[in-house]
Amino acid sequence: MTVQQYALTEEQLRSLGHGGGSPDAVALLVDTQLSRRRLYLLAAAGQTPGLAEVLRLIARIDRVDPAAGRALLRYPFLEAWFGLLPPGGSGPEVDLVVHHLGALAAATAATAGIPFRLGLPGSGTDLVLPGAGTAIGVGPHPLSVRFEGAVLAVTSPARSLLVPAPFRERGPHWRPAPQVRLPAHVLEIVDADPLRDRYPEAPLEPMSSARAATFGRLVAEAWRMLEVDQPEHADGMRLALRALVPLRRPADGTQVSASVRGCFGAIGLSVPDDPEVLAELLVHEFQHEKLGALLDLIDLCAGDGPALFHAPWRPDPRPASALVQGVYAFAGVAGFWRARRAHGPGAARRRAAFRFAYRREQVSYGLTQLLGSDALTPTGRLFCTALSATVEAWREESPATAAARRCVVAAHVAWRLAHQRPDPAEVAALARAWAGTAAGPARLGEPSVVPGTSPATDLAQLIEDAWLPGHATLTGASEAEQAIVAEQAIVAQDYRGAQEMLTAPRSEREWVALAVALGSGSGESFACRRPELLRAVSDRIAAAGRAPEPELLAQWLDRIGKTPDRQR
Repeated sequence: MTVQQYALTEEQLRSLGHGGGSPDAVALLVDTQLSRRRLYLLAAAGQTPGLAEVLRLIARIDRVDPAAGRALLRYPFLEAWFGLLPPGGSGPEVDLVVHHLGALAAATAATAGIPFRLGLPGSGTDLVLPGAGTAIGVGPHPLSVRFEGAVLAVTSPARSLLVPAPFRERGPHWRPAPQVRLPAHVLEIVDADPLRDRYPEAPLEPMSSARAATFGRLVAEAWRMLEVDQPEHADGMRLALRALVPLRRPADGTQVSASVRGCFGAIGLSVPDDPEVLAELLVHEFQHEKLGALLDLIDLCAGDGPALFHAPWRPDPRPASALVQGVYAFAGVAGFWRARRAHGPGAARRRAAFRFAYRREQVSYGLTQLLGSDALTPTGRLFCTALSATVEAWREESPATAAARRCVVAAHVAWRLAHQRPDPAEVAALARAWAGTAAGPARLGEPSVVPGTSPATDLAQLIEDAWLPGHATLTGASEAEQAIVAEQAIVAQDYRGAQEMLTAPRSEREWVALAVALGSGSGESFACRRPELLRAVSDRIAAAGRAPEPELLAQWLDRIGKTPDRQR
């Protein structure tokens, strides 16, 4: 095997930044991941004598059939196995790696029609041959695996098994590996490999034939959606995506999906019922896959950095690196829903229009934070600028956009109230200046970011819930929240009624509603930009006497924030 250096051109970087990535850019990311795995194999060859027989078979596969050698390297959990090796290259862990890597080499050689004989240490009851199938009940004893042109033979003290090529027929002790055959592509369903448990949720048990067939039909339907609506993503997945790992659904019934660094080419997900949901999850996680591979080549952020940023899809403060991950993944999702607006009946189109606008607004907000910070490297700034150009080109004004923007503003206000704390000395000085007993501070300082409590996202959720079904669902909403959520407010942006109901806000939830009303849903007002300071100063003034009118206090603070130091 040869090892070479890889370099991403500026044009390729921009193409990835714009969203999908050009075919040559995605192909380069794939090649770099395979190169990493070649390096692991080379390192193991020099440090782990026990792997010698397996590595000789891998070298022969690569020499006789380079395409098969590449297929072996593409197996997503190959790199994870090497993480089991101890520093000295000896011990029981080595037997485990020999077993797994040997099983992969045996499966690859047999599938490619390359004869071989290989001895493997035992591990567990079954022998998983990735991409081929599972020999049931042959362990935990040492195994002999051989292929001589027509039949795969697995022999152990417990059982001898003969499986005719191409290994797709189920037998009493043989379970073929589930696959989904798509146009010009095959996706493996990895539901037996013991190292597939690397995701946030536990993996499902091996699927029955009927369940695998049902899942396969769901994947095929989702793939057809991508080919029609997102051909750039479908083409990229053909190059990079090899496997899906079914996961258990959490106890609360939510849908989960995940990509794991070091397992490039595999996406873990709980199996949905709707192909549209699956297609969205594939786009989301494939964006993470590409970005993870890109980050193995270049740095987009200047160091890890503290958790200072608001990722609109998360309640907690996040570092810049996590925000970059999020904006890239959700930009892909926004593009997905942008295309889906043209499909289905009116309710489906309305839902797609909102989801597109919502994700686009969230991504734009996240990118504004990143590009306004010093957290990005020059390359990271180039990448995020390209992504910003794409989502800004998608900007359009509509009732869905107005509602989505209000959602994002409400979530932003709630996050700042939960996690940002103004300087107490500044708050005291501003309260005295409002009372006319002292001069105000020379400038408005920046708040500190704290873990805080969970943000009061009730209003954002009410707006979303009211939009998606096409009518307001305002159970539990206050009168002010009802006024903000009401359909006529979304269109006419008439928030005066809500402001009049909230002249003395007490709870965080009331402050969120007031800030959104004062900003008329746009997020441009001081109340939306600095709600934590408005609330802190208002509470300080109220504690000393009469509570100020929030709108007047916000206007006053805004003037202070905009006045140059020399004019004070």
